Amino acid sequence: MNIINQHQVERLKQEIGADNLPILLDIFLSELKQYAEKLSQPNGDQDVYLKEISHALKSSAASFGAEALCNLAIDYDGAAKSGLALTSPECKQQMMDLLEQTHHQYEVLLRQ
Repeated sequence: MNIINQHQVERLKQEIGADNLPILLDIFLSELKQYAEKLSQPNGDQDVYLKEISHALKSSAASFGAEALCNLAIDYDGAAKSGLALTSPECKQQMMDLLEQTHHQYEVLLRQ
């Protein structure tokens, strides 16, 4: 699966205009950074954070074409709504890794 769905990025670019895309992508990248920082807090409630982040990312990641992140967020949000805990270190690490990879890919996209 791709980190970025280029077709969705192009669709967004057409909808909002080429000049506005970098501005919105910067906002999206700031959100990703905030989520990663929240998850890296040693004393935080990771289960709650993962639930909140997953719920928020479902729509924003889809809007920006962050396909892999969107799919993970949908999976985690669905699990949380089914009553499953997201407390395993693997869940946290998977989300953090994907946040980092997605952030990096969009930075590359912005430089093009």
